[in-house]
Amino acid sequence: MIKKSILMFATLGCLSIFQVVHGQSRDITLNIELKDVISGGGTGDGGTATGSNQIDFDFSGEADYRQTQTKVVADQLRVLSTKNYEINVKAQTANFSSSTSSSTLPLSIIKISTALNGTTTFGTAVVPTTADQIIYTGGVPTLGQGFDFKYEIEPNILLVEAPKEKYNVVLTYTVVAKLLFFNRGY
Repeated sequence: MIKKSILMFATLGCLSIFQVVHGQSRDITLNIELKDVISGGGTGDGGTATGSNQIDFDFSGEADYRQTQTKVVADQLRVLSTKNYEINVKAQTANFSSSTSSSTLPLSIIKISTALNGTTTFGTAVVPTTADQIIYTGGVPTLGQGFDFKYEIEPNILLVEAPKEKYNVVLTYTVVAKLLFFNRGY
């Protein structure tokens, strides 16, 4: 009887070791949809650029009126783009406007140029207008290219003659996908 019990336990043990377990499987599909993104911004407007959103020129002495005044803002714009791109600039108004009177200064008193962050070679300067103007071209897809901007005001009799007030203008920089055109020989 003991031999039968041992034989029965051994048989049951072997069956449980060699028993095949059937389970269920499930297939899933993992999708990754890549879309074109073009973004340019700074601190405060969703971007990662660290340069200031405000540039102040102070004409408080004789030398300020006699010499070119230059302000360079490092990392003022940072671009993330999945396409080739260019950067446009435009002024939101046709003139600098006084904050205390109806006095204005023409946009022609300022020139703006840009350079890749960390370099010292600035592109050709543009005078802003109310129409988009290309200030940088040749951008390639990037995870975060920074741009430094240079603002210059040359000596100008208009500054000497204008009412001594604070003037401002809002500039808009726009990162735009560069369209490629192919010549198909038509």
